[in-house]
Amino acid sequence: MHNKPLANKPAAAFTLVELLTVMAVIALLAGLLLPALGAARARSRAATCMGQVRQIGLAIQNYVAGTQDYLPVCTRLGPEPKYGIPSLPQALAMQLDTAKAFQCPADQGAQAYFPQYGTSYEWNSFLSGCQVDRASWTILGLEITASPLLGDADGFHPRSSRNYLYIDGHVSSSLDILIKNAP
Repeated sequence: MHNKPLANKPAAAFTLVELLTVMAVIALLAGLLLPALGAARARSRAATCMGQVRQIGLAIQNYVAGTQDYLPVCTRLGPEPKYGIPSLPQALAMQLDTAKAFQCPADQGAQAYFPQYGTSYEWNSFLSGCQVDRASWTILGLEITASPLLGDADGFHPRSSRNYLYIDGHVSSSLDILIKNAP
């Protein structure tokens, strides 16, 4: 057997044109995917917000169950009690132990509500302290078939939509108020 020394072959390298072509293709694909990722992120924030509003709804139902069917008395927005009236997070502190439930993930930027008010959600103060008749959802002699208890304080979600929590516990991105005189 005869051992020959191995010839040194130069390693295969990419040319500048090939590298620029690959970079251009990657940039093109990234440009196509970024808008889709942004839309998916917005849908995710809206879904997370809807889940948090449901959590708040369960906390309100627990509160009502412990107060002979009376809704909490809360200020519309605000981190501090106003005229001795607590904010919604303060009123529900015993039922919901996390402040994060009151922060909509889309509530961001310079005009964010959560850092300023301690909540991203606006309480329907017209219903503060009202007694709820669970059989027919009657409040102040009016039968309410759909009325939001609270909703996003601003149009945080795509196309300025808001999430609303209704008196029967469901959450929707549309605002419906149906009131009729109780029999």
